[in-house]
Amino acid sequence: MFLILLLMVLVAAAIHASRLKEPSTPRIAEVFLLYLLVGYCGVPMLAFSLWNLLSPEKAAAHLDFPPGNPFQEFAGIAFLAMSLVSLLAIRYRRTFLIAPVVCWAVFFTGATWIHLKDIHLKGALTHGLALHVFATHGLISILLVGALVASGVLQQKA
Repeated sequence: MFLILLLMVLVAAAIHASRLKEPSTPRIAEVFLLYLLVGYCGVPMLAFSLWNLLSPEKAAAHLDFPPGNPFQEFAGIAFLAMSLVSLLAIRYRRTFLIAPVVCWAVFFTGATWIHLKDIHLKGALTHGLALHVFATHGLISILLVGALVASGVLQQKA
């Protein structure tokens, strides 16, 4: 599901970027960055966090958490905070973009490691599954940081 979402976000960003009146590398990178932040890290993760917090039993079963695990609630609140910061990127842009990119890049890098380790420990790690985990987690970190660098935001004065 998240792989399809990523592809849809990237296609939408490419269509938007192709329609810019004055395209430039920084502007195109910013468009891709905003689409990733809002379309992959913002709205879907907001929905995920609300589902996790409002239906903890169903979420626990789906996420393979033991029922009543406090870490699950913590994860729901962390997702809520990070998704809201991502959604604010639409409004504030410029150097504000650094915060959600750092949060999500670190999160998705760690999630890649944790998922691969968990799958390996369960004896279910295959090349296809590893590629899927990378595409829906690790690749997001690379795309976010790459788009942030290409956007020139790190070179702007606050």
